[in-house]
Amino acid sequence: MAGGRRSTASRTSRPLAAPSGTNNMVASQHKLGAVNPGRKEDDLSSSLLYPQAVPIPDIPHDSPFTFEVIMFLYTASALGLQYLNLYRTVWWMPHSYTNQALNLDLIDPFIIAFSLTLLSRRLVWLSIRAAIIYFLPVSPSGRFVNGSKFCTIGMILLILGYLAYFVVQNHSMVNILYLVYPASVYFILFGAAASPFIDLSPGSQGRVKIYKDKVGTFRTNLAAAGGVPTSPELIRMEVAITKTDFNTRLKQVLFNTIISAYYSGFIPCAFSPSFLYYEVWWVSQHTLTTFLGCLTLYLVHCFPAGYNHLLHRTSLHLGHWLKMEGRISPNFYNQWSAASLWPGSAIVRHGKDLYKAEGVVNAAEPGNFSHVRYFYLFGDPSLLVCGLLVVQATLVTFQLMILAKSTVWYHLISQGILAFGNYYTLFKLTRDYLILSKIYKAEQMLIERFSPSFQE
Repeated sequence: MAGGRRSTASRTSRPLAAPSGTNNMVASQHKLGAVNPGRKEDDLSSSLLYPQAVPIPDIPHDSPFTFEVIMFLYTASALGLQYLNLYRTVWWMPHSYTNQALNLDLIDPFIIAFSLTLLSRRLVWLSIRAAIIYFLPVSPSGRFVNGSKFCTIGMILLILGYLAYFVVQNHSMVNILYLVYPASVYFILFGAAASPFIDLSPGSQGRVKIYKDKVGTFRTNLAAAGGVPTSPELIRMEVAITKTDFNTRLKQVLFNTIISAYYSGFIPCAFSPSFLYYEVWWVSQHTLTTFLGCLTLYLVHCFPAGYNHLLHRTSLHLGHWLKMEGRISPNFYNQWSAASLWPGSAIVRHGKDLYKAEGVVNAAEPGNFSHVRYFYLFGDPSLLVCGLLVVQATLVTFQLMILAKSTVWYHLISQGILAFGNYYTLFKLTRDYLILSKIYKAEQMLIERFSPSFQE
């Protein structure tokens, strides 16, 4: 039976050369003490391999400005198409009372202006920021640019307040609550922070930040993300940082998706006249289609393939522990130490329970469910992309079925225009999934070939 192993960080050991042909797989090797059934400590007898993820190629990714242009065009189109669904006319009839496609007299222009101002807030800020950096000799992260950000937020809020004043004159208080309801969601998610209102990417966490290097690889300014993990504490710190960054990005995705679908799909219906007749099921599915389309667009932009690979590299160094049932002789396990990096199949005792190490190396804390979720969620970088690809493919298939069965002109126009944006997202998801899945398969082959824990 394989004995438990313990780190001998206090002993002096020299790094050995990585096996030939494994430069992408193994960063370095160190000796690790082994515990035999008859003794608690024995001579150095096994090696610990530090896995290095296979590098990912530089996959083209939309710049923030390009994405905001695409996002604004998509949501503005959804808003216009929803008004088409509500206020369409029969202008082509020979005795029609109007020669316009929409009943413009029933549409409140201040509602449209309010919605467009809110949907374009990040695009406005990026345009102002680009103009400041281009015409003025200032740093992109300097105080002047940061001050301009808060001035832009104040300007947008003043415009929204000005437009809301005219909306109040023509609508009931219930409708006004509909208009400002998302503000409560913002304060629940982000508190009093102002930057998330116009800044989609999360900021740095103190002195630690996640950035993209010159070759297109996402990294943190911790040593563990750069290659060889130098200590288990550093790996767990990187896990905590990337987990916080992931959750912040996810909150931004959910909030902005709700805002986009709310103001481009629901608000036109909420402020429609009470005597207006429209197809409830059609405007409802239009809002749902807009929501799913915005959700996948935001997820693809905020979680690109390179970012998923960063989370995967961290999970590769983290590993996880599998709880063991029953009892075992003390000769076969060690007491878990936070300062030790454990090899695969090592058995440790933490508290009153025994755990067996899973993975090539293990820096996780036994019994920490946060580490377990992190390992399983990001262990395969293509897993989340695959799930999102299934959702997007289902959405596109649904739209194609509607286009094939619809005979009404405004049905064809609304679904046909929105489908173009969803085709773009489907292409990017398919590309990312194929690249990440092939890289993960190659990485698993190298791990199984050179890792002692897989060869036992």
